[in-house]
Amino acid sequence: MKINIFKYIFFIILIFMIGIGIYILYKDEKKQNNKIENDEVEVNIINQLNIGVINFDTINPILSYNRDIQYIDKLIFNSLINITYDFKTENSLAKEFSKINPTTYIVKLKEDIYWHDGTKFTAKDVIFTIQNLKNDNIKSIYKENVKNIQEAKQIDDYTIKIILTEEVPFFEYMMCIPILASHGYDEETLNYKTTVPIGTGKYKIMEIKDDTIKIEKADFKSEAKILKINIIIKKSAKDLYTALIKNEIDFMITDNIKYEEYIGKMGYNVNNSINRNFEYLVLNNKRKILSDKKVRKAISYAIDRQNINYEIYKNKYNICDFPLDYGSYLFKVEDIFEYNINKSKSILIEDGWLYENNVWKKENNILALDLIVNQENENRMIVGEKIKKQLNEIGVIINIVKVDNNRYNNYIKNKNYDMILTGGIISNSPNLETYFGENNISNFYSKEIMSILKETNNIEDKEILKEKYLIMQQIYKEEVPFISLYFNSIFVLTNVDLKGDLSHNWYNLYYNIDNWYKSENKIK
Repeated sequence: MKINIFKYIFFIILIFMIGIGIYILYKDEKKQNNKIENDEVEVNIINQLNIGVINFDTINPILSYNRDIQYIDKLIFNSLINITYDFKTENSLAKEFSKINPTTYIVKLKEDIYWHDGTKFTAKDVIFTIQNLKNDNIKSIYKENVKNIQEAKQIDDYTIKIILTEEVPFFEYMMCIPILASHGYDEETLNYKTTVPIGTGKYKIMEIKDDTIKIEKADFKSEAKILKINIIIKKSAKDLYTALIKNEIDFMITDNIKYEEYIGKMGYNVNNSINRNFEYLVLNNKRKILSDKKVRKAISYAIDRQNINYEIYKNKYNICDFPLDYGSYLFKVEDIFEYNINKSKSILIEDGWLYENNVWKKENNILALDLIVNQENENRMIVGEKIKKQLNEIGVIINIVKVDNNRYNNYIKNKNYDMILTGGIISNSPNLETYFGENNISNFYSKEIMSILKETNNIEDKEILKEKYLIMQQIYKEEVPFISLYFNSIFVLTNVDLKGDLSHNWYNLYYNIDNWYKSENKIK
């Protein structure tokens, strides 16, 4: 019996010793592996970024019509007012931006700003930029921003008075114009007179060649890790995609939802955001059937926007519920028109419509509507057919009227339609007069919304403004004057080695460039 006890003790001690041995060997092996990894792999931080562009015209921010360059110019040139990530306004070159009366603003400028050549920034530069934009000889995307400026008058070196021809809702949003140095550009052409164009932004232009523009960080007190940026100019989108795959560029943008057909699905990163093209279905509120908001609401619930997005846009568009549903701080995120066939039918029944022989009837009316579609717009033609099919499935008869561009514009001008598919580029500002104001193409009138639109011109408190806009959204949900469909997308394609916060919006791609960096692993 004692011999068996000693045997058990011996085996326990042996197992314990084996366990200790295995643990020591494992720990030693782990140390060796870590040593090998540390010896063989080195993380290398690269402070240079290559951005690819096509269709280059000019780096001049006032004269360029190139979207890619307009984004890059935000790194080089500052504006009086900047637009934040959630579409608020904030001062940039302006220190104060005050509304004195409906048509008069006083702008006080920051006094510690210098141009890249060391010259001090003053009111003279702002006056120079505005006056030249109003010059008939200058063609610029920013002419619309200054069209209502009657006079820009210099009060002193750092104070400007701006007088408008009429009240402009959210005029401060119009002042996101890049400001040019008065001493650096020709007054007649706005071509630069210096070796390279100068700005006041965080990066400055160093060299301009036919295929490359080099810029460098201007303020070396900042913590930005990207010190140098090469703007690589390519001849075509195909060349740009090829350059990304070959790691010749680190960053490019596109709104082409078929980009994967060119570069596949691997070997790069994608960051997308909502773009500026807003598509919606107009309902003529003055037509007999559509004057009933319950019919409008029933139609909204019967349209499957998710299916349209999937079938036509491969889920790469952004279903939206309101013209401000692009990230604006004034929009409250909620599902306004979720797809619900049963709810659609229930609303019609409650409204007195009777479903017979696959159609809806009420008194002597049949629920049948014409849908105007521009036959020169291929995507809208396909969307129109999808909407027709979806509404037909619940008994709403839709007749698509295909028209050329001229007839389409006449339909909109004369508002001679039941429904029409349309869209456009939304403004920098949150002004909603296009959709709810006088002469809107839905022929919709709300006394309360009209009152709010007038009030918003003079509300500076952002929280009060949000409350007013929430009321408008609630009225929109109840009245359904038109049906919001979707925004298109902007895609930022980047090298996998580019790190940091790449979030952006359609106004600015480079909000967070200060924390971007490139890293690559090198074998020793």
